[in-house]
Amino acid sequence: MNDDSASALPPPPLPRHFAATREALHLVAARVLGAARYAAVGRLGLIVVPGGFATPEFDGRQLLVVDGILSDGSRRRPLTTLQDAFAFAGVDPDAPTHPVLDLPADPTAPLDVDSDAARFLACWFAFGQGIVEAFAAGSDDADDTSSIQLWPEHFDLAVDKGAPGTRAGYGASPGDTTIDEPYIYVSFHDHHDGPFWNISFGAALTYREIDAGADPLAFFRRGYELLHIPQGQ
Repeated sequence: MNDDSASALPPPPLPRHFAATREALHLVAARVLGAARYAAVGRLGLIVVPGGFATPEFDGRQLLVVDGILSDGSRRRPLTTLQDAFAFAGVDPDAPTHPVLDLPADPTAPLDVDSDAARFLACWFAFGQGIVEAFAAGSDDADDTSSIQLWPEHFDLAVDKGAPGTRAGYGASPGDTTIDEPYIYVSFHDHHDGPFWNISFGAALTYREIDAGADPLAFFRRGYELLHIPQGQ
C-alpha cells in the first residue's frame, strides 16, 4: 500500500469480541447519536473522530463515542444498555425518528462493548477516513463530490463521487451481514460485468486482502476508472 492514507491499518488479528462490539456500537450510532441529531436538526450523518465517532455539533452540543465510552464532551458514561444511553443523551425512545435509524433492539439488553474491539474499530474508521479523503481529494467539479459522512444506519463512512451515470459511493465498513470483517467498497447498483465487481452492490476489498498488501486507494481509483468505461467496451 502507498502512503496516501492518513492513518495506518490496524494490525491483525481482529479482536475476539469484534463482531459483538461492532453490532453494539452500530446500535448506539443509529439509535442514540443519529436519533439525537435527527430530532434536533433533521440530519443524521455522523463523523469520525480520534478514538471513535461522533455527531457534528448541533444545538451547542456534541455526542461522542470514544474508546467505547459515551460522552457529551464534559460527561462520560460507559455503554451498558440502550435505555441508559437514551437517558444520558436525552433521547426519547418513543419519539418518531427517521425509519432507517429504528434498528430493532431490546433497550434493556446489555451492550456487549469490549474495549480492545472498540479501539480496533476506531482505528479502522481512522484508516478508512484517510483512504476516502485521499481519494476524494483527486476530484474535479464534474465529480460533484459529497462530504464524507459516517452513516449510522449502515455504520460505514463514505463519499459519493461522479457525474450522473457514473456516480458511486466509495467507503469503508467495519463489516456487516454481507462481509463479516472490515472492508472498503465501491457501491454501484447498476449491473457491471468483470471480476472487479465481486459483491451484489458493487465491489469490495477486505481487511485481510489489504493486510496482505492490496492497495485500497488503487482499488477506489480502479473502480472509478471502470465506471467511466461504457459497458460493452
